[in-house]
Amino acid sequence: MLSLLATCFLLAAGEPVAAPAPEDPRIYANEGPLATVLGYELADVSFVAAHCAALDRYTQQVLAVPAIPGVVNGVPQAKGRVELVDLPGRPDVSVRVQTGQVIVSVRLKDAASAAALSSEAAARTWVGRVAFAAGQPLTASEPWVPQALASETRALLRPALVDLWYREGRLAAPTSLADILQGKAPEREAFLFWRALRHDVGGAAEQARVLIAAAQGKDTRKVLAALAKSEEAWWLAARANLLLTRSPVSLGMRESAESLEELTRFVFDLGAGDVVLTGPQVVRHRAAAGVRQGMEARLLTLRREILRQNPVYHNAWRTLGAWLERFPKSSPEELDLLWAEFEKDVREAEAMRKEIQGVLAEPTLK
Repeated sequence: MLSLLATCFLLAAGEPVAAPAPEDPRIYANEGPLATVLGYELADVSFVAAHCAALDRYTQQVLAVPAIPGVVNGVPQAKGRVELVDLPGRPDVSVRVQTGQVIVSVRLKDAASAAALSSEAAARTWVGRVAFAAGQPLTASEPWVPQALASETRALLRPALVDLWYREGRLAAPTSLADILQGKAPEREAFLFWRALRHDVGGAAEQARVLIAAAQGKDTRKVLAALAKSEEAWWLAARANLLLTRSPVSLGMRESAESLEELTRFVFDLGAGDVVLTGPQVVRHRAAAGVRQGMEARLLTLRREILRQNPVYHNAWRTLGAWLERFPKSSPEELDLLWAEFEKDVREAEAMRKEIQGVLAEPTLK
């Protein structure tokens, strides 16, 4: 019986059907003015294309660099093509010219490095097309140019990076100008160098001229020689000026603590020279005109700066603000209680700061 059923089943099934051949992977394309981005993953293609679009917007709107022409003197110019591929034996970002195109191959390894690699791919595409338009090899560019453009691209898409790099720049020792020009500097220093150079060379037209010349292999040191006798001295002064003249959007823990300490350092001349007073001591002298005016100025400063403070010190800043607001009319006893609360908030903020810094300093567990 079982054998008969098996025979009927085989007869009904007919001849075996071959499995369908696997489809070729789909290639997604995103065409923009700087480059056409190609890849097998739509999300990756869109991500890289966004960086190419940001760089194109930066060069044309911020620097007023004309769009790279498609034809020069009847000769078609190289188009940009960014391929998201994993090519064995090649670096994560590589450039070549093929069939009239500047082709940039980029290997997106992980989420942590995707933004940096995408920005570099966009910058290499722009630099390669500019060099090709001048009849120069792709390697003609000064090394600092793609690094600076990549950093500007990242900053355009992630504005918080600007604040971070300025904050880090104030704490870190400057990288030598020689390393920056050779493309051996940290991303932050390449970013600061280009911003300092833009500030000193003149308007947008001159900035564009300097950038294009460097992308086509012209020596940037000639530009620096026109700015100062010593290029290294110029860099140190220009970098310091850049960092000191820009107020960060938000402050880190250290900056908030230092600003708070400065705001609560009460130094007044009460008739016998300058003396340093504590909060409760200042209250006892609030009738003096100099003290009254000084405290009013501090309240104005606090109201202007409080929104930029680090969240760790938020409570301390608010309590100090309440103390300053009540300073003219509240009783000394009420102000002393509020000052004690302020000191408590400062101690708690310092403890939290140490805890956070300790966690950040610990090695990441794998």
